Amino acid sequence: MPLKLDNESELREAQAALFNINSTSGWLLLNYVGPSTVHFCAGGEGGVDDIKDHLEDDQIQYGLIRIGNIQEKGTLKTTVRDIFFCWIGPGVGIIEKGKKIANLGDAQALLQPFHADITILSKSKFDKETVLDRSHPLSGSHVIE
Repeated sequence: MPLKLDNESELREAQAALFNINSTSGWLLLNYVGPSTVHFCAGGEGGVDDIKDHLEDDQIQYGLIRIGNIQEKGTLKTTVRDIFFCWIGPGVGIIEKGKKIANLGDAQALLQPFHADITILSKSKFDKETVLDRSHPLSGSHVIE
């Protein structure tokens, strides 16, 4: 069953703010409100630390985070990276994981565009440096565990 979004206009407003040409940080988060329905539940201008408070141990959640002022190697130029993430809380059962991970492609389609995608399994290791490392194209793993 395809993933549905129950408040698309709110999500699109949050995406417009996040993708603003002058924005160098920010985030948004989707929560499940039904077996195959998600809801834009939170967003902000901050960074990784602001998201952590919204990640629920018994939920799978999807989101975007924008990290700016990233120094490009070998240049003086800075860039912005938009990263899709999937949070899988430690209290999510194996059957629920299987059902909801099947919706991952639909969630990614809702939150496009982004430069990279990562999976987060550990709040304690979820920080800006790890996100930048795991979202790099040459990173061996795109999972924060």
